[in-house]
Amino acid sequence: MKSLRSSLAAETKRKAIHLSGLSVPAAILFFGRNATMALIALALLAALFLERRRLAGKIELPAVRDSEAGRVAGYIYYIFGALLTVLLFPPAIAIAAMLMLSLGDAASGIIGSVVRGSAVRTRIMEGQSWRRKPLLVVAGTFAVCFLAGYAAHLVEVTFFPVPVFLSPFVYLVGAAAATFADAVPLSFRKKVVDDNLSIPVLSGAAMYVVGLL
Repeated sequence: MKSLRSSLAAETKRKAIHLSGLSVPAAILFFGRNATMALIALALLAALFLERRRLAGKIELPAVRDSEAGRVAGYIYYIFGALLTVLLFPPAIAIAAMLMLSLGDAASGIIGSVVRGSAVRTRIMEGQSWRRKPLLVVAGTFAVCFLAGYAAHLVEVTFFPVPVFLSPFVYLVGAAAATFADAVPLSFRKKVVDDNLSIPVLSGAAMYVVGLL
């Protein structure tokens, strides 16, 4: 029980930092798309500088997982994913995708910290077979991503001109894509794709394509 509580506390701390991604939708609304991309690009440059020093053993950073000790940490993919999302997709979709990343992935991590079998990416990197996250984690992630999509819909109808792009079906598909990216490890050339990158890009692409139909 003590180990369970400590795991939950550690994951909650990491995901609290993760919620900093909510600043991206706010920046889009207050500063516009181009200024937001510039700010994210500056943040990425600063993060790459810090990550280089961390990997060289010169500094320690909070909330970096033990499994990331010798490889690029997830926050780099998080910032890069945010930059790609704002660059590739219209503002309303970028807001929805970033909300799904910030809130959905946080929910997945917190639920997964108390549900066995949730650390699928770490296990695959350790050489174990392909697997997905438990259904309880999948259901919780989808519910939060769907609510995030609904919140983005409300933002769109309030701040952006008609026609409305984020219909219920569009953000439903986006929530499903975000949940899939979180629950099922994607790989490229035998390397597991970090979900901080795959969640916003995959959900944003799904919403964009469905919205065009």
